[in-house]
Amino acid sequence: MSLLESFSQTGALLTIATTHHGELKTLKYSNDAFENACMEFDEVNLKPTYRILWGVPGRSNAINIAERLGLPGKVVDNARELYGAASAGIDEVIVDMEWLKQEYQELLYEAQNHLLISRELHEKLLVAKRKIMEHGNDQRFRQMREISEAAAMARSILHKKARKQRESAIQSLQPTLERKRQLALATKATDNGENSTTKRRVSSSEDVKKSPSDKFELPKVGNMVFVLFLRLERRRQF
Repeated sequence: MSLLESFSQTGALLTIATTHHGELKTLKYSNDAFENACMEFDEVNLKPTYRILWGVPGRSNAINIAERLGLPGKVVDNARELYGAASAGIDEVIVDMEWLKQEYQELLYEAQNHLLISRELHEKLLVAKRKIMEHGNDQRFRQMREISEAAAMARSILHKKARKQRESAIQSLQPTLERKRQLALATKATDNGENSTTKRRVSSSEDVKKSPSDKFELPKVGNMVFVLFLRLERRRQF
């Protein structure tokens, strides 16, 4: 312990010490510069797993291995007595710490596994949400397109019906329009005839009004005269 503390005081970057001395394993709890670690040991198969357990001090498995290998029980019991009750108590504490460390590692692995599963589920939920939104947008666009197509078809049908109604109305009005046209032509012809007669009358009147000369000459005996009108006066006798 004194040697390891001197290494720490001189500023050594890393010192690794392996020991079966139980009291040396308590150095970590009095000085934060030290840390315990051990190699995990499989007691069923009596071989190391080559996994390092940080924070757990190691313990000696020599007596157990010797017992498993068939060493006489008297020798094993004597070895345990020589090893001492204090060392055995320390080994029990170390065993408990190893079990707690293993349980912690298992819980940590399980938590990491659950975290990984939750992340995968979160990603799947995001993908599902995106697909739902895309499906909703597709459905909305499809409905809008169907409504637009239905409206265009309805407008086309209305235009066709309106055109047919106009054509039918025009066909039904054609006889009436033809009669009106003929009547208008007849009326126009009559008006033209009356205008011609009136023009001829006016021309005759104008011809009568015109005199052969600007000077008025009294008619002579034997000349032909044209009398426009005669004013007759009746005298009543009382």
